[in-house]
Amino acid sequence: MIPETDLYAAAFFLADHASVENGKIYMNGGFWNQMQFATFPATATFSIVGVINVPWQAHNQLHKFEVIFTDADGHPFDGAFSGEFQITPAQGAPVGEPFLMPIAANANGFVFQAPGHYSAQLLVNGNELGRWGFRVNSTASPDGGAPGGGTPGGAGSGPADIPRF
Repeated sequence: MIPETDLYAAAFFLADHASVENGKIYMNGGFWNQMQFATFPATATFSIVGVINVPWQAHNQLHKFEVIFTDADGHPFDGAFSGEFQITPAQGAPVGEPFLMPIAANANGFVFQAPGHYSAQLLVNGNELGRWGFRVNSTASPDGGAPGGGTPGGAGSGPADIPRF
């Protein structure tokens, strides 16, 4: 069990769209780990979602968070973002009660140079609290044509052709 004296990611994942309103996360199309593109470089729009458990001992302190993206070799690439947060308990909050800090950010026009495996990493105060791996796939056949060698939408271009990892 994770001690309540540590910050930890209660959740960290990708979604089609997400936002934080009134301390709640509203999202569509979450928890996926595959993207498909016909050509590269490919541009994508998606959201990064996290929920950080902030224990009582970490309230009233400034915390820095960062989300970075890495390739399969662990090399970071463009698209990182960062911010700060500080939790101040509401008056009357029970002593010792942790707080859930939701975060959501939109990655608009995010560029992938090639198919491959990538990761999003959530760091708080320099410590990795979460990692979400995902795969970027090419839908083009090796000869550069449509999947399955046919025409787009023809035989071999359906969901059964999406690689499963």
